[in-house]
Amino acid sequence: HFSRLLVSSSTTTSSSSLSTVSTKSYIRNISSTPITLEDQIKSSPHKTTISLASRLEQFRDPVSREKRFAEPVGRSWSVKELRRKSYDDLQKLWYVLYKERNMLMTESEIARRYGQYFPQPERKEKVKKSMGAIKQVLGERKREKITYHRAKMELETKDD
Repeated sequence: HFSRLLVSSSTTTSSSSLSTVSTKSYIRNISSTPITLEDQIKSSPHKTTISLASRLEQFRDPVSREKRFAEPVGRSWSVKELRRKSYDDLQKLWYVLYKERNMLMTESEIARRYGQYFPQPERKEKVKKSMGAIKQVLGERKREKITYHRAKMELETKDD
């Protein structure tokens, strides 16, 4: 059984207009049982109803600490491998690595706060190297494009 606590607040506008505006706002849900995410979505007057805790879960490692200590970690992406990827693939990989980096930073901070050992700290370096390799490949492509454009412009000016 849910009951809502409604609060009315009155505010006056500027001195030129002395009208009073009454607004109602939902302060909190009062319940004897825990509120689930589905209950929040159904009962909330707002369109964005995902709780803070569930939004922060994307920054947590989905693999347990025990499993993380036991499993070996892969390697970073090499520049040679990334040169074969399309721009869209590189952009998607960058986004995945960016989320991984954020997750690793979150897990590292949590481990530091609780005085625990961060499992497989070399993962941070591998993500950093992979992101650096993507930057290098994109820089090479940009320089090639600039060189091509300059050469094309020189040919066009010589023909005139």
